[in-house]
Amino acid sequence: MNCEGIWKVEIYSPYGWERIATAFMKNGEYLAASANHYSVGTYTQDGDEVQISTEVTQHGDLRTVFGMKTADKMHVVSQCTLKENELLGKSVAKGKDGHDIQLRLTRLDTFE
Repeated sequence: MNCEGIWKVEIYSPYGWERIATAFMKNGEYLAASANHYSVGTYTQDGDEVQISTEVTQHGDLRTVFGMKTADKMHVVSQCTLKENELLGKSVAKGKDGHDIQLRLTRLDTFE
């Protein structure tokens, strides 16, 4: 199954799954945004395994993520497994070992 499409992006927080963005994945490009951040990057797919590599820029109210509150820009790599219309995995920020975040993307639509 191809991972191209429009995705709801969620992270697992102390309060459960929290919606953080809407992402567009097409032709190896990854674009996502919310009211307080945007992400620009790439993805690769090998069977059911998907790797997403992004530059995340926070603006407005910075939130603590990956153990950092003052970072307005960070490089994030996510390793996910595709099952049906869901990507499950974890994300890590470059230089912040030990602060991985559980990630879930749910397909909202395709480009066809």
